[in-house]
Amino acid sequence: MIKQYIQKLLVFLILFAGIQFAHAQSEFVIGEFTVSKILDGDTFRFDGLDKSTRLMGIDTEETFKDSDAELKVNDISSYWAEYYAHKRDSSNKPAKIESPFGYDTWQWTKKLFKDVVKVRIEVDDYKRVIDMFNRYLVYIIAIKKDGTEFNYNIECVKQGYSPYFSKYGYVARFDKEFKAAQKYAQDNKLGIWSGKELCYPDYDERLIWWDKRGDQIRKFETEYAGKPGYYSMLDQSDFNTLAKHVGDTITIFGTISRVITDNNPIIAKLEINEYDTIDLVFFKQHAELVKELKLDDPVGYYIYAKGKLTEYKGKKQIIIEDKSQVWEE
Repeated sequence: MIKQYIQKLLVFLILFAGIQFAHAQSEFVIGEFTVSKILDGDTFRFDGLDKSTRLMGIDTEETFKDSDAELKVNDISSYWAEYYAHKRDSSNKPAKIESPFGYDTWQWTKKLFKDVVKVRIEVDDYKRVIDMFNRYLVYIIAIKKDGTEFNYNIECVKQGYSPYFSKYGYVARFDKEFKAAQKYAQDNKLGIWSGKELCYPDYDERLIWWDKRGDQIRKFETEYAGKPGYYSMLDQSDFNTLAKHVGDTITIFGTISRVITDNNPIIAKLEINEYDTIDLVFFKQHAELVKELKLDDPVGYYIYAKGKLTEYKGKKQIIIEDKSQVWEE
């Protein structure tokens, strides 16, 4: 009798756990859609989706998309190293340009999706659902004709068509899977790790840059997120609460998206999206701080800015009067 009771209890617990897991997973689902167009390795269009998308954890190389794309690829393939060096020139950051490997990635992606009947689009977490360009931040779960599924984002990294892209932070749900996928591609010398493809030559530099940003985000989330007075421009709910803190001294975490230097005051903008922004304001007597803090030529790392939160013409702002108000960790 006791044995039967225990068996029934175990069955109940297993079923309950399964229901809870399915419910937890469904919370991340935007919906199921069909792919209407594949524009490159990380740009898709979906029938019925109300926004464009940015795929989490990947950043494939750009490709020519015109009718003569293949001709252009064949042309630059003959002098790819010189072509890339010219495009990058003296920039302090790697170039994001069309490449022969970007075209190959596009072709591979289209071929991969020939057997896909629909996709399930899922978000990573509810802190970051939409980026500053009003795109959903998503995973594409591809569902094939036979009912099997695969996570396209992870598969793209595993086959060497993209590194694990951490520029906007490490992903919340599949961090271990992305790291394992990248190690697999590197160990097996696939794609960008093969040394044979006509791809960007500076992935080591890119990974240092991206991973530093990812580490900065993780540090904030580990040490400061949720503490009184600390707010992140990566978290929409954080920004939404700032209306209650106008007049308070706060510390804001984010990255400079652009600096407006052709007027007085100079404004360095922290943005969640095109509508939700905080301006760091430098009046004429403190304009030299922009150069001292290297905000006029930012490399895109995350910063902290501390000061009194005010509003001017409906825009939230912090006036910067001292170098100690802005720093990087």
